[in-house]
Amino acid sequence: MNLSPEQLLEIAQYSFVRMDGAWFMALAKKLGKETAWEIDVEAWKQFSYVFGKKIKKDIIPNPVWPESFLDMLEIFSKVLKIEGREVSVEPDIITIRVTDCETQKAIAKAGIADCGIVTVQTYQGLIKGLFGKEMSVSVQHTKNLNQGADCCEVVISRKIQ
Repeated sequence: MNLSPEQLLEIAQYSFVRMDGAWFMALAKKLGKETAWEIDVEAWKQFSYVFGKKIKKDIIPNPVWPESFLDMLEIFSKVLKIEGREVSVEPDIITIRVTDCETQKAIAKAGIADCGIVTVQTYQGLIKGLFGKEMSVSVQHTKNLNQGADCCEVVISRKIQ
């Protein structure tokens, strides 16, 4: 079998999102939705932090705010097949709007969860993994496709210490 890199990426994206959903649904069935949400948040906190560290180790060894975060966001969005993404950068604020996200579509289809539950912790974990745990940011999930908004919107501002 000879798959192209694009075919392999597509299979990996599909598998990652579906495994995340299958894991959550199995957990919710066994322990209830509330417990599944709590554990899901913890899993995404850990995953995003480790993902950020991996990007720092292998790709962006000397990260600079906000450029390196935006580069990592591009990689993360590719891995999770988050398309339809618009990013705006102001001096102290990054706003990310997403209208096409494979995870959101799967969640909407299953009707069991809301990806907004882990969004804030995921962005915080990515940033702390890339820049170090001392990096302080405010992350707000201000709009949510799964709650009827026109997009998922996340607003990130760096807290200067």
